[in-house]
Amino acid sequence: MTDEIWMKTDRNRALLHHRMNRLAVIFVYVFCTLQSAFCAEMSAPERAALLQQLRAIHEKEPTLQSDFVEERTTHLLNKPITSEGTIWFAVPDKFRREVRGNNPSTTVSNGKVLWIYYPNFKEAEIYTLGQRAFFDDSLSALTAGLNFQHIDEFYNFRAWHEDGVYRLDLTPKKPNLRKIVEHLVLTLDGNFLPHKSELLLPKGDRLVTTYTNPHRPALSASTFEFTPPGDAHISRPLGK
Repeated sequence: MTDEIWMKTDRNRALLHHRMNRLAVIFVYVFCTLQSAFCAEMSAPERAALLQQLRAIHEKEPTLQSDFVEERTTHLLNKPITSEGTIWFAVPDKFRREVRGNNPSTTVSNGKVLWIYYPNFKEAEIYTLGQRAFFDDSLSALTAGLNFQHIDEFYNFRAWHEDGVYRLDLTPKKPNLRKIVEHLVLTLDGNFLPHKSELLLPKGDRLVTTYTNPHRPALSASTFEFTPPGDAHISRPLGK
């Protein structure tokens, strides 16, 4: 293999890693950490029963909608970055995330294709799912906290239960995932609805997301479809 081909391969790997770091921020939409201490750690059988209960709820009520406010602290900036918007989700892998404000964006996946659109720049990125194993596994891991189908596949986790609130403390199992997510805390209320999450990213970056008015409405299939405007520039960061 020539030096030119090696350099191109390294650039592609660096680009993929950069994209997945950004997607880690985009797709972590769930749940809460509480300021009070949790005393009642759940045993392994209790954790298994909790996951079974969560999966049963999502089979019965497979959709979720919530407004959110996110605060990201990064080592690159002195002050946190705050954004707000709305998220929609349908089990197992369909979602829509709209960020409002000065830097709006729309992220939509129908389970086969993922779009990210930046209206300020008229830029749209498209990712075809099912073609890159690492990309697909990372995406499944990042959405595991929404459908709970693969939490025990991608994460080692501990759980606490007190006063009707459940907290899951997740650490990635796979080395590739640890390059994107170092630590994730998810806390569910008594109805298993999201309230806040705390995500620790590589290099000490941290993302805290607070959810308001979470509920499980009926959502149409069109919620998870996206067509970019005619004047948008479309790119495929990972190729075809």
